[in-house]
Amino acid sequence: MAPVSVRRSERLKGKAQSAVTLPDDVVIEILSWLPPKPFFRFKCVSKSWCALSSVAYYHNKHFQPTAHGLFYHTNERREVNNFYYYAIHISFVNFPAEADKVSNTFRVSLDNFKLRVVDCCNGLLLVEGRDFDSPHATEMYVYNPAIQNILTVWSLPPKRLPRFYEVFSLAFEFDPCVQSQIHVVCFMGWCKQEVEYNSFSIFSFKTGKWKSAKKLGHGVRIIKSAKGIFVNGMVHRLTTRKEILSIDPNRGSYQRIQPPHSHPASRLNIEQCQGLLNFLTLDNNFELSIWVLESIDSQEWVLKHRLSGKIFDHNFVMHPWKNILFVAPVTTDHNRLISVDLNTGKEEKLCLLSPTADMSDYIWVYMPYYK
Repeated sequence: MAPVSVRRSERLKGKAQSAVTLPDDVVIEILSWLPPKPFFRFKCVSKSWCALSSVAYYHNKHFQPTAHGLFYHTNERREVNNFYYYAIHISFVNFPAEADKVSNTFRVSLDNFKLRVVDCCNGLLLVEGRDFDSPHATEMYVYNPAIQNILTVWSLPPKRLPRFYEVFSLAFEFDPCVQSQIHVVCFMGWCKQEVEYNSFSIFSFKTGKWKSAKKLGHGVRIIKSAKGIFVNGMVHRLTTRKEILSIDPNRGSYQRIQPPHSHPASRLNIEQCQGLLNFLTLDNNFELSIWVLESIDSQEWVLKHRLSGKIFDHNFVMHPWKNILFVAPVTTDHNRLISVDLNTGKEEKLCLLSPTADMSDYIWVYMPYYK
């Protein structure tokens, strides 16, 4: 007869195997109800549970922080030796219910640098800093505004050829479920007649190194003005073929997601809401359609919202947790931020933006991360 310890380990092994074989939706449902401490303990049961925890995190009420406001850029006109130029600054606006909870601390902590927000992911900012004394020297920062802490500093990957027309575009990935897991995806290309991003490299916060550049497939090009979206452990970017490029920062692999079949659109965008990838289309009649990707394997899209109005002809961004769209005016004549309830279409005026706000650039919804 086998020792008691051996029989007990075999029983525990059998129970663990039966738990691992639970359907994905059941595992997500279980994890979505757990308090923080059991959540992080049970996500270690297996690799599959760990992967599903990213989805469950967005549905777990214990991890749902409130959106405190928006980060955006302002252009300030300056004069140096009778020469005028516009300096880009990072600005923040609190939502009315969250007034005075977050302030702009960048000029205090990084006063010697000209700063620009490159991306925002789960409460952390990816910030580009250029030294005023050496404007061609670029450094990247991962900054947590909630605790006013710079997590890491590094330089862009070395250029493959010493030519001025090599260009970079960055996307940021931070998973709160795996706190040490921070990646930056750097899309690289050439500025000839037009900018083409045809390869990418990945920087790992854990190793502090860049992985070797990987070439994209034939005809796959990243749109210069597209924004990176992090969903379920993957970084997503729009391509010139109106597809979505989905990159796994851990493996360095990628796949292409076909967009939903819809009417011709004058504007395309991707967003993240409630842990799902959203595809937004705006046609010439100002009709906004929002599609949700139900399954990345089957690439099944479901039409979730459809609204109409000239208000959507401005810069907008989705709330990461709620069915709300924040709309910011492109012009400074009417620089009031507006929220739109996607379920009812009801509009609400929130707060004023800076008169020097650059609403042609990105805006980012900010939810603090306190760990």
